[in-house]
Amino acid sequence: MTVKLETIRAVPLTASFAAIYGGEDRIPQEILRPASHFQSIPRRGQYCTLVLATSSDGAQGVGECFGLPTPYPVAEFINRVMAPALIGMPLETPSAMTAALKRFFLALGHTRGPAMEALSGVDIALWDLDAHRAGKPLATLLGAAPRPIETYVSPVPFLPTPEQSAEAARRLVASFAGMKLKIGRKSAAEDMPHIVAVREAIGPDKKLMLDANCGYDFDGARELVGALAGLDIAWLEEPLPPEDTEGLRKLARITDIPLAGGENEFTPEALDRLMGEAGLRIIQPNVSRIGGVSAMLEVNGMAQRRGATIAPHGVGGNVAVSCSLHLAAALGNVSTFEVNRLPNPLRDQLGAQVTFDETGRALPPSGAGHGVEIGEADYREFADSETTAA
Repeated sequence: MTVKLETIRAVPLTASFAAIYGGEDRIPQEILRPASHFQSIPRRGQYCTLVLATSSDGAQGVGECFGLPTPYPVAEFINRVMAPALIGMPLETPSAMTAALKRFFLALGHTRGPAMEALSGVDIALWDLDAHRAGKPLATLLGAAPRPIETYVSPVPFLPTPEQSAEAARRLVASFAGMKLKIGRKSAAEDMPHIVAVREAIGPDKKLMLDANCGYDFDGARELVGALAGLDIAWLEEPLPPEDTEGLRKLARITDIPLAGGENEFTPEALDRLMGEAGLRIIQPNVSRIGGVSAMLEVNGMAQRRGATIAPHGVGGNVAVSCSLHLAAALGNVSTFEVNRLPNPLRDQLGAQVTFDETGRALPPSGAGHGVEIGEADYREFADSETTAA
């Protein structure tokens, strides 16, 4: 008998910082405004959208969609558009099952944003479903054994003084091989004291990554890379918006510091453009935004052809993190994985937890699929009551 997709639905989740810290007035400023893109509109919490799928033979799969700045539009795309089209379909490869929906969204101009994030979460859920039906870890289903993954830790957010940044860096880096510092203040002159202080604090044996979150224009970025000479920077992440391929290409030509980016792209083709036209050597896709597992397989091949490496963006809830780690184990072109330490109950309180070996390498969760089993009782406190009903 043909096995079909029986149900699929989305549940938007919110973990507010006010709840974490015991009130709006108790949220630290570096949590509300951790980076350049949160200076005007503060970050109020952690968000994601779960995707829950079942097959007619009783298997279950879980996916996750990128959540910032709100999880609700993605949930609407899944529950009102995608679910009616998918339910009842024979189980095939996830990319085959969603191909018509992707063409539909692209034809309507939804090349970025919630529609692409919805496709990503659905793809993850369908791959997890396949792996559960096969009784295999996701990495094994993709052709590799789960293995420890090299990591770095993030972030040191915007703090008032270089001394505070240095102290935060010393505490954060601890057992990790490297760490990420948020930059992108109004000028390189404002960022440089923090960069120098952090480099001195963590010492020459630790890698230092810088993340500007698109906070510079070209002239500011050019000034910054000139000032960074001799500081042994592992990479400079998103110095310019991803749409500025010409600016990124010119910047790559005048600095030996590898340029990184890609977390804000929504298709493998967009990442290929960044590697090709913009000259990025390190790409950082979100599995919950770029198109899920299917897209990551495409991206891996593109990166190999372009001579670039993948350093998956390690933010989001536990499903996205765990899925990314299984992909890191299976894909041949992954260099390192980001361990984000901003407070996030959607990562730390839902399902299996990521563990680390004695050298700080991350271990993908064990069990079938990506290893995260989630029931309604696990996520109820983070969901609106009306979204928890099947």
